[in-house]
Amino acid sequence: MNKPNLNTSNLETKGVNEPLTLPVLVIRPATQAADICSALDAMNCQVIRHPMLEIKALAETPAIKSQFMNIDSYDVVIVISSNAAEIGLSHLDQYWPLGQFNVSGPLSIDWVAIGPVTANVMREQGLDVKIPVSRFDSESALIMPELTKVAGKKVLIWRGVGGREKLASTLRERGAEVFYSELYQRLVPNYSDQQWQQALEQSPLLMVSSGQGLEAIVSQQPNIADKIRGIIAPSQRVADLAQTLGVAHIEMADSALDADMLAAVKRWQEKNK
Repeated sequence: MNKPNLNTSNLETKGVNEPLTLPVLVIRPATQAADICSALDAMNCQVIRHPMLEIKALAETPAIKSQFMNIDSYDVVIVISSNAAEIGLSHLDQYWPLGQFNVSGPLSIDWVAIGPVTANVMREQGLDVKIPVSRFDSESALIMPELTKVAGKKVLIWRGVGGREKLASTLRERGAEVFYSELYQRLVPNYSDQQWQQALEQSPLLMVSSGQGLEAIVSQQPNIADKIRGIIAPSQRVADLAQTLGVAHIEMADSALDADMLAAVKRWQEKNK
């Protein structure tokens, strides 16, 4: 990709005359960052926008079309992310109009979301979605009742291109027939050294919403742990990844929901007054 322009869409700070308490580096895709950036601003944080992923929906292939037209042939549909939920629902709406589901179609499927943000997107369209009880990752999903006894069942996974194989491989070991709907790809902006220097010059608190986002940073800043004051992680898996990178101060949110991430920032502020 081309290097992103260094402007307010990629890097924003509050006015220099305003009292600032905490610089926070937000790396969410630009289209998904507005609400949490506004909330951080209201908390008197210095918000630094530095999107590390761009989400690009993929064109519908004949295979994807067939999967959605015949969604009622699957016993379980697992939705990996909110991006997969939004794009998947837009496909589904073409063949099974949302709000017009019936018991023999999508409503008869066991719907599983990896986390509450993804589940909320699905529930807004009337789907009964289950999520893991504690940690929001593949390992926790695999102990859910819907995914433990799957021998002979057809399972469809909505996700982006690539990603972890733990979920599919374990379900296949349990006797399930597993298929992927890869609905989008993640594009990583190529930031210049100057842009990174500007983003990191105040050793900000890094807010991460996914493991992919943190991995994208490491691909351009391998020593990121030495350049930030801490990290807000949305899950134990991301916290573990941050720890392996040498991040000294990690505050784990209850989930990637905005309210939980903001609560984690407040806890970090209290601990580091």
